[in-house]
Amino acid sequence: MYTDLILFRNELKNKTIPKYKIIGIVSQLLLSRKIFPANIDIEKFLKDIFELEFKTYLFRSRTLIVARVTREILASENDNVYKNKLYNFVQEKIEILKEEEARNEKNEFDGWI
Repeated sequence: MYTDLILFRNELKNKTIPKYKIIGIVSQLLLSRKIFPANIDIEKFLKDIFELEFKTYLFRSRTLIVARVTREILASENDNVYKNKLYNFVQEKIEILKEEEARNEKNEFDGWI
C-alpha cells in the first residue's frame, strides 16, 4: 500500500486532475483495510475531506460508501478543495506507514548476537 500511496501523492500534485482519477484514488483508499481497518474509521475521513455525513446503515458496506462518495464527487463542482485535502491525507498516511516500517524493520545482526 505504501507504493500506491506514493503514486496517489504524485498524481495529486498536478495542477489539474480529472475527476475519474480522484474517484479512483478515493475508491482504493476506502476499500483498503490497511488504511481503514474498520468501516467506522471511514466516517471521520469523509467528514474531514468531503464534509459528508451519511446514516450509520451505510457504513456496514464499503461498496455502498464508495458508490455514494463517487456520486458526490461527480456532482461536485469544486475539485481543488477535495484534491488539496486528499493530498494532505495521503501525505500523512505515507509518514505513518514509513514510521511503522522503520519500527518493524528487524536488524539482520540480531540473530547473530
